[in-house]
Amino acid sequence: MYASMVYWKGGKIDKRKVEVSPAVFKMVGYAYWKILSADEDVEVKKNEVSIVKIKEILLPSNTIVSPLSIMRHGLGVVLDAYEEKPSRVEEAKKLVAVAFLPIEDGEIKKGDLLGVVKVFIVGVMPIEMISKVKLPEDIGIEHSEKLLKFSIKSENVNMVYRINGEVVREQKEVSEYWYSRWHVAEWYPLIADEDLFVQPGKLELVKIKNLEIPPETIPVPLSIMRHAYGTVLDVYHSGKPKKIEESKSISKAIFMPVFSGEIKKGDIIGVLNIYYISVGERIRSLMRFLTQRVKGNLIYWRGKTVERKEIEMEPFSFKRSAIGRFEPLIAAENKKVRSNQVEVIEIEELEFPSGTILQPMTTKNHAIGVVLDVMNFEPLKRVEDDKRITSAIFLPLMDGEIKKGELLGVLNVYHVSVFREPDFFLARYRQLFPEKRVVSTL
Repeated sequence: MYASMVYWKGGKIDKRKVEVSPAVFKMVGYAYWKILSADEDVEVKKNEVSIVKIKEILLPSNTIVSPLSIMRHGLGVVLDAYEEKPSRVEEAKKLVAVAFLPIEDGEIKKGDLLGVVKVFIVGVMPIEMISKVKLPEDIGIEHSEKLLKFSIKSENVNMVYRINGEVVREQKEVSEYWYSRWHVAEWYPLIADEDLFVQPGKLELVKIKNLEIPPETIPVPLSIMRHAYGTVLDVYHSGKPKKIEESKSISKAIFMPVFSGEIKKGDIIGVLNIYYISVGERIRSLMRFLTQRVKGNLIYWRGKTVERKEIEMEPFSFKRSAIGRFEPLIAAENKKVRSNQVEVIEIEELEFPSGTILQPMTTKNHAIGVVLDVMNFEPLKRVEDDKRITSAIFLPLMDGEIKKGELLGVLNVYHVSVFREPDFFLARYRQLFPEKRVVSTL
């Protein structure tokens, strides 16, 4: 299968036809973080994406990256990162800029910490060779602990955050480091705590019911648009940023409206995958499964109408496989787009089996915009169900036109198995707990 890849080259947009097909990857059991530090001063305006130069980041071959969630800069969020030139996963690469979406007007200054990217080390093979995919060290590529320590550094940056509405800049030395990946996660629903009318492309900080994120965890918003009117890009922690080792109280979500409509108090506007990087913390959190019940409203499309349904749910946990695959997102229509006006673009339909979750891949987006999420106009499916997607949520960085057959982006597809250990625990110690009710897992 062929698609047109549209990318930046020497400050200009270029285009070429490339052969694309799904590929399978296998991840190693550790990853590391790299700092995204601004290398220029930039005036930014709310709802207008800015391309900001960063201090160059060199990445070895067989790596992919993803932004670390929980907004890291007081003025906005990093949506995507840009390479000096297009590269394959198997090639070394250089990150030179980011797409930054402000939540309000202000100024980014040289040296500001804009965000952090997680760097994952993967082996890649054609999809038909899934049974033979190997880790980088198995094929002679050096990705040892020694190499990681060599590539990781400390840097003096400006930590930018808000105190009582005022922007504070605090110079601080921050360190990159590597961590183990257990591939164990839980779902945390994001439930609106206010009524709010939203309009397409007008970013909103939505108050949510207070959410405590445990220490030693990494949150990642769950893809396939969870609310009929838009998608959660990130979550917001008020005040000075906290370390991964600390628990965090989250009271707002950064919500990008795709359609006009009203968010109501009690709506489930999104879901966080909370990945554990400490087994001990995972064990301590198990009791939450045995006692917590959450009610919320699912808001979803059924054809051309929006429906609302109250459900009772509990966060559930899952184990993510170390093996996944890349799926290209290819436009199935021609569409003119305007700068910073979010669009729903039809794509060549993709189907996914039960036990899969998706995430748009960083650095692999179209030259004129970013894929924020994917969707269809059907009732939401559970992780345990088969699912399909028919459209991409696309945020243009400039005026232009998407052409049928162009590559919009790439999806990371992860295979997961839902844990049932709370059920086993209850079966053994049922006399200590009230009767468990059947609940939905979205």
